[in-house]
Amino acid sequence: MSLARHLARPFCRHLALIARRSAVAAPNAMVKTNTMRTAVVPGNRSWVMSQHCYSTGVTYTATPMNIDTYHDVSDTTLDHLDEYLENLGDELDLDGFDVEYAQGVMTIKLGAHGTYVINKQPPNQQIWLSSPKSGPKRYDWDGEKKKWFYQRDNHTLDELLNTELSEVFDKSIDVFEGLEI
Repeated sequence: MSLARHLARPFCRHLALIARRSAVAAPNAMVKTNTMRTAVVPGNRSWVMSQHCYSTGVTYTATPMNIDTYHDVSDTTLDHLDEYLENLGDELDLDGFDVEYAQGVMTIKLGAHGTYVINKQPPNQQIWLSSPKSGPKRYDWDGEKKKWFYQRDNHTLDELLNTELSEVFDKSIDVFEGLEI
């Protein structure tokens, strides 16, 4: 397999192949939970590789909506997230923590942990996320389940933020707790 083709493969699938191959040498090399898979890849330095490859078994479907409904849902979501994070910042002490939200763009600065950018994309009726941990994602709205979800692997915006921010703050986070849409 050429290097370019190898690098173009999705990382999660690549990680699963590595773990499967190393399962012969280490039978417990793949640990699976509802929210992520972690592969322990044996080698001369005992590397541990972790990638959030969400697989909850729930399927989501993008709900077509008019532009006014999109703005209502996305504004409610981002307003709630802004309020939640502002309160969290008041309660916890993290150097460099700051949340700014204006004109549909939210910037979450986490000091040494990096910066998240979450913004509305009205032409696509999506919310876009740029994470310093997992990279860029585009979320569609499922009106029946009332969730913003990522079509490539079916995880939700709140699952990803809860997982990543819980690691940063070293406490359980539920960013959409109390959100009603």
